[in-house]
Amino acid sequence: MNLSETADLLTAMSAFDRRTIGDGDVIAWQAVLPDASFADCLEAVKRYYAEQTDWMMPAHVRRLVRDIVSEREMAARATGWAPGQAGVPKDQAMPEVTDGKVPGWLADAVQKAASTSAAAILAEARRYLPEGSRETLMPRRVAWEREHAAYRRQQEAQPNPRYRPRTLAEVQDEASWVCCTNDTCRCEPGECVCG
Repeated sequence: MNLSETADLLTAMSAFDRRTIGDGDVIAWQAVLPDASFADCLEAVKRYYAEQTDWMMPAHVRRLVRDIVSEREMAARATGWAPGQAGVPKDQAMPEVTDGKVPGWLADAVQKAASTSAAAILAEARRYLPEGSRETLMPRRVAWEREHAAYRRQQEAQPNPRYRPRTLAEVQDEASWVCCTNDTCRCEPGECVCG
């Protein structure tokens, strides 16, 4: 767990026992639980306060996390597959393959995949993709590419050959020049056409 997760864990505990939490508490708990996962620690807090009224200490968390990990490993050994392995939903373990024999449904799927061409597989996958542009499918990536392209254009840009910087005297002359009293006058400095 990192410091942020440790602070969240202590906040969850404070909901049960009304403890106060400071930076020192977070650092101390994190020093004892650096290798424990946040999800397991949170489950340990739930299990502890479901049956106990005493304050929970790091030793309680470590003991309960060890039990949770042990239960998970035993369940994995019972099925032969870890929950969520090979894209299978976590609540549904895959059947074990033993003696080199593959279950019928898996053999059929492998045979079908081997017999179809890559183009057919892509065409099948495209049917399930939403319609729309690349920007609709990946808005963040397209926005980043657009910003990066603008940055590259700016970095690689050439100066405008027609640009001529004005001197201070020219700016002051322009500011002091008055054509007429007409508010809608659009004359250029030094070129009056309305008077």
